[in-house]
Amino acid sequence: MVKGRPLGSKNKSKLDHTTQTRLRPSTRSHGTDLDPRDSGRATHSGEGDSLESPSGASSTLTQLVAGLSDSELDSRMASNAEPASWRDAFDAFKTSLCKELEKGLETLEKDLGAAIEQLDVRVSSVETKQEEHSNGLRRAAAEINIFRSEVAFCREEVNRLERQSRRCNFRVVGLAGKSPEEDCASLVRSQILSKFPSITNAVEIEKCYREGRGQPNKPAHIVVRVASHEHKVDIMKQRRNALKDCPFFIVGDLTKRDLAEKRRWASQAESLWDSGVKLRFYSGRWRGSLGEIYYFGPNP
Repeated sequence: MVKGRPLGSKNKSKLDHTTQTRLRPSTRSHGTDLDPRDSGRATHSGEGDSLESPSGASSTLTQLVAGLSDSELDSRMASNAEPASWRDAFDAFKTSLCKELEKGLETLEKDLGAAIEQLDVRVSSVETKQEEHSNGLRRAAAEINIFRSEVAFCREEVNRLERQSRRCNFRVVGLAGKSPEEDCASLVRSQILSKFPSITNAVEIEKCYREGRGQPNKPAHIVVRVASHEHKVDIMKQRRNALKDCPFFIVGDLTKRDLAEKRRWASQAESLWDSGVKLRFYSGRWRGSLGEIYYFGPNP
């Protein structure tokens, strides 16, 4: 016998399993059925070799296993064991699934990258258009501000020209007429200018007419234009004393903008007049004794 360590129970069980695995008769060989009784027969090859009997193979395996350690025997058995078909199939399925997932992820990444590129292009186009629209809006806003300034300037200029055209005019308020076919110039000369003896004969009336239809208890204003601005100024200065006992009075012929400005601060100007601050309204603004503009609110 081959010298070695005694064959333990563990090695004996392994030996029995190995021997049964190695010596299990095969029921098929190249598609031909064999009789189990032929497994012990000797089959001679062309060179005169013969197969060992089962008892001889068992003896040989016993000697080999007796000389191996437990780890070596486990390694030999693991390398010679038949692979489990379900594990191989699962590994193959897992490998295939991983490949399919990787391929799908690559396709998804490509599609996603292309979509992101298209989206970037569209976003860039939208941003460019938005920037153009923003620039256009800024230019439009600047132009609108310019137009507003120009319109305001034009309004002031039109109002100034209208005021200039009325610089020789004054209005008679509250003077009733005697008939629809009245002569306004004769009425003004007899009822108004006669109250100003220093300039009665010197004043030349260029135009005189009633504005509007008026009301039963509120006659329409009479607009009077004199030839000289100096005569108009004299009339406006003397009107308080000359017409203090009359039911009518004289005011300047103001434009709509100037009239709105005068009415806006009329109550404040009257209060200041009573307190000793004398203000007069001309050239579209309330002014002091030296002609300076008086600001009722914060100075703009």
